[in-house]
Amino acid sequence: MVVGFATCLLFVFLTIPAAIGANVWYDVSLADCDWLHGSAESLLTITNLVTVVAFRQALRYKEQEEKGIPDLNVPESVVSYEPMVKLVCGLTVLAFFTALYPGANHAQVHTPYLEGFMDIPSSRYLG
Repeated sequence: MVVGFATCLLFVFLTIPAAIGANVWYDVSLADCDWLHGSAESLLTITNLVTVVAFRQALRYKEQEEKGIPDLNVPESVVSYEPMVKLVCGLTVLAFFTALYPGANHAQVHTPYLEGFMDIPSSRYLG
C-alpha cells in the first residue's frame, strides 16, 4: 500500500510539468488541453490501480491468516515492494509515451487523448 500512496505523489509531481506545459504552449489550463490532461489522468488511474491491488492482496492475506490457512500463497508484494514498484514503473513509462507521442506529432490543444481511442461516437448524440 505504501507504493500506491507514493505513486500518488508521483502523479502530483508529474502533473505539475504538464500543467506548466499547457500554460506555456497553449495559454490554457491543464484541464483545457485534452491530450496533456488525458496523460495526466492516466497517472491518477495508475495510482488507483496500484492502491487497490495492494489493498486487495493485503486483505486476502489477512483473511487467510485469521482463518489459519497456511501462508503458502503469500503474494510477493506483501513481503516486498519490488513487484509493485515494477508495475508502477512499467505503467508510468506507458503513460509517458501516451504524452510523448502526441507531443512529438505537433498536437494542438484539443487533440484527443490517444487519438480518440474508445471515445463515444458523436453520431450517438445526434439522434
